[in-house]
Amino acid sequence: MEQHYLFFQYTVDHTLSMYLNEKIDASIYANNHTSVNQKKHYRKYVDWSLIPSKYRTVYKKSITDDKEGDPSLIAKAKKVLSPEISPLLVEDEQLAKLPPTYILSVGHDRLRDESFIYEGRLKRVGVPVVHNHYEHAFHGSVGLLYGPLALDIAHEMIGDIVKYVKENL
Repeated sequence: MEQHYLFFQYTVDHTLSMYLNEKIDASIYANNHTSVNQKKHYRKYVDWSLIPSKYRTVYKKSITDDKEGDPSLIAKAKKVLSPEISPLLVEDEQLAKLPPTYILSVGHDRLRDESFIYEGRLKRVGVPVVHNHYEHAFHGSVGLLYGPLALDIAHEMIGDIVKYVKENL
């Protein structure tokens, strides 16, 4: 696990537990929350070639799709796989119906790679996308506008969001 992320991996189970309103334990890291059929179905949506090559160098051996998940965890995780929580995992036909999209991502974030995959999938289905990536920022930076922890990059991010909204509404 790379320690430079603010959104540490060990918080994923906690975050999912909040979404589901039930306890999810760390066994989810072994990809036990999906069945073999689900793994095969969702694999096509997670196209690592859409991630810039400089980030792909950290990947280890691909996850195998032949391991059946834990039935109780699969049942609990069903809600997490919904389009509202996991928009990356929806069919292309659904993605194509989305409006022009603004994506903000940062270099130090467990969700960074998903932002590039999502951008690529949206572009493939014809959705106009503006993706601003802030390489040296971290998860939550955009909220640090004032006070002793204020960051200049947060103001830049907000400025870019406002600019996009003004140009696209």
